[in-house]
Amino acid sequence: MKIRNRSLPVVVSAAVLLSSAIPVYGMEEKKENSSAKEEVIYVTLNTDGSVKNGYVVNSFDGGEIVDYGNYTSVKMMNTNDTIHQEGDKISFSASAPKVYYEGILEKVEIPWNVSLHYFLDGKEYSADEIAGKNGKLEIHLTIEKNEQCKGEFFEDYALQTMITLDTEKCSNIIAEDATVANVGSNKQLTYTIFPGKGIDTVISADVKDFEMSAISINGIRLNLNIEIDDEELKDKVDDLIDAAVELDDGALELNDGAFELKDGSADLKDGASSLRDGAMELKGGMEDLESGVQTVQEGLDTLNEKSSTLVDGSAEVKTALLTIQKELNGISVTSESLEELTKSSGQIKKAISDLYDGASALQKNVGYAQYKSIMAENGLDIDTMVAGNDQAITSLNNQIYELQLSLDQVAGVEGYEDQVAYLQSQIDQLQQIVNLLYGSSAAIGGMETYLTEVNTKMASLEGGLKTLKTSYGSFDTAISQLVTTLNGMLGKMTELKTAINTLTESYTSLDTGIGEYTDGVAKIVAGYSEITDGVTALAKGSRDLADGSSDLYDGTAKLFDGAFALSEGTQEMADGTGELRRETSGMDTEVDDEIDKILDSITGEGKEIVSFVSEKNTDVEAVQFAIQTDPIKKEETEATAAEATPAQADEEQLTFWQKLAQLFDE
Repeated sequence: MKIRNRSLPVVVSAAVLLSSAIPVYGMEEKKENSSAKEEVIYVTLNTDGSVKNGYVVNSFDGGEIVDYGNYTSVKMMNTNDTIHQEGDKISFSASAPKVYYEGILEKVEIPWNVSLHYFLDGKEYSADEIAGKNGKLEIHLTIEKNEQCKGEFFEDYALQTMITLDTEKCSNIIAEDATVANVGSNKQLTYTIFPGKGIDTVISADVKDFEMSAISINGIRLNLNIEIDDEELKDKVDDLIDAAVELDDGALELNDGAFELKDGSADLKDGASSLRDGAMELKGGMEDLESGVQTVQEGLDTLNEKSSTLVDGSAEVKTALLTIQKELNGISVTSESLEELTKSSGQIKKAISDLYDGASALQKNVGYAQYKSIMAENGLDIDTMVAGNDQAITSLNNQIYELQLSLDQVAGVEGYEDQVAYLQSQIDQLQQIVNLLYGSSAAIGGMETYLTEVNTKMASLEGGLKTLKTSYGSFDTAISQLVTTLNGMLGKMTELKTAINTLTESYTSLDTGIGEYTDGVAKIVAGYSEITDGVTALAKGSRDLADGSSDLYDGTAKLFDGAFALSEGTQEMADGTGELRRETSGMDTEVDDEIDKILDSITGEGKEIVSFVSEKNTDVEAVQFAIQTDPIKKEETEATAAEATPAQADEEQLTFWQKLAQLFDE
C-alpha cells in the first residue's frame, strides 16, 4: 500500500489570518538579528470586485532589517523605530523582538481577478443602485486567474471566500456551491477554492431593504500533515483497465458477428434478387402455359365432338355388315346379288379405310409429344418449365437454408424480435412456394402419363384398324375374285356366308372398342378440365410467388441495410473501445503520477516561498492575502444622520481597515 505524507494547504478564517499580523509578545522565542520575514497583503475591492487600494504588513524578528518593496510610503506599526526608504529599499533597526511595518502599495495586481454582478428581478444593477431595494436578488461571483500578476501565487495559494447575509433582510437564500453556517441572525456562506482553481457561482435570495457587509477573501499557504492512501483508487483504475480490455474484446467479437451478418444478408439479398427474377420468368411462363392449356382444352373438346362421327361411322359399317349377313342369309346367290355384294364390299373397304385414316390422325394429334408441341407453338417449353421448376426449387431451398442461418444468428438476441418474426414468416412463405412448384411439376408429369396412355391405346386402335384394313383388302380382293368366279361357283355361297358371319362378329368387337375409345376421349376431356383448373391455380400461384419474391427482396434489402448500418456501428464501437484500451493501458502509472503532480501543485512541495512585493526578498517565511470588498449600504437620510451621535457618525465613516489601522496606531 502506497501512503503519501503531504502537507496540504488549508483555508483558515479571517480571524486567524489577521492574528498573524497583530504583534503578540511572549508567544515565541526571540530570534536576534533574523532577516526572515512574513508578509500579509491587505487589499480593498470595490463592490464590483475591482481593486481599490492595498498595502502590506511586513513582520520581522528583531535586529538589523533590510527589506524591499515598491511602496508609496512606509511606517512602523508597533515601535517608534526610525524607518528609512531609498527607492525600493527599506531599512531599520528593530527595538522589539517582533516588529511590524506597513507599506502602501504603489500598484496593486493581486493573483486573482474578482468579478461581482448584481441582478434584481432579472435586471442588472450596480451595488449602490440595489442598496435598500426589495425583490429577487442574484449575485454572480467569479474568481479567476489574473494573468497580469507575476509569480505562481494563483497556482500555490488557496482561497476562502466568506459572504455574510442578514436573514432579517435576506430570505430563501440559495448558494449551491457554498458551505452555509448560521452565525447569530446571519447566514455565512463560505467558498473554499483550491490552488490553481477559480469559481463561477450564483447566490440568490429574496431581499427587502437590502444591505450586505463586506465580502472577505483570504489567501494563505499553510501546511497540515495528512496521509493519503491511493491503493483503492489504483485498484479501481486496474479494474477500469481490465474492463476496457474486456469491452474491446467483446466489441471485436460483436464486430466480427456483424460483418458475418452483413455478408450473409448480402448473399441473401442476391439470392432474393435471383428468386425475384426467376419468379417473374415463371410468372410469364405460367401465363403462357395457362394460355396453351386453354388451347389444348379447346382441341380436346373438338376431338370429343368428332368422336360421335367416328362412332356413327363404325355403326354404319356394322349395319352394312349386318345387312350383308342378312342378305346373304336371306337370299339365294344370283349374279345380281353378287354384283350387290361387290358393291357393298367396296363400301366396307372404304369405310374401314376412313376409320383407319381417322384413327391415324387421332394417334398423331393425341399424345404428350403433341401436347408439348402445342405448348411450344404457344411460347411455352414444357421441358424448360420443368427444369425451371427444379432450379427454382433448388434456389428456394438454398434461400430457406440461408434464411434459417440468419434466423439462428439473431434468435434470442435482445432487440431483434421483429427480425426473427420476419425471417420466420419468409421461411414459411418460401416453403409454401416450394410445395406449389412440386405440385406444378407433378401435374405436368401426370399429364405426360395420361396422354402417353391415351396415345398407346390410340396406337393399338390404329394397329387393329390397319390389320382390319389389310385383312379386308384381301377379303375385298377375294370377293372380287369370288364375284368373278361365282358365276361358275355359286356353290361356294355357303363359304361366303360363313366368312361374312365371321367378319360381322369380328367387327362387332371392333365397334365395341371404338365405343370404349370414344368414352375414353370423353374422360380425357373431363380430366383435362381439372388440369386446366390446376394450371390456372398454378398461374395464380406464380403471380403470388412473383409478388412474394418482390416483398422478400425488399425485406432482404432492408435487412442488408440494417446489417450494413450495424456493421458500421460495431466498427465505430470497436474503434472506440480499441482507442479506450490504448488510452487506458498505462492509466495506472499516469494516475499515480498525476496524483503526485496534483499534490505537489497543491502543497507546493519543493517550492520556495517567495515575496509578493519584491523578488529581492529572498528569506520569506510566509505570505498571506487578506482581501475585502466594500460593504453595500443604503444612503442615510439627513434625519438618520442627525440622530446619530458625532462619535457614532465618525466611527461609521471608518472602514474596517481604517479601524484596524487605528488599533495599530494605538
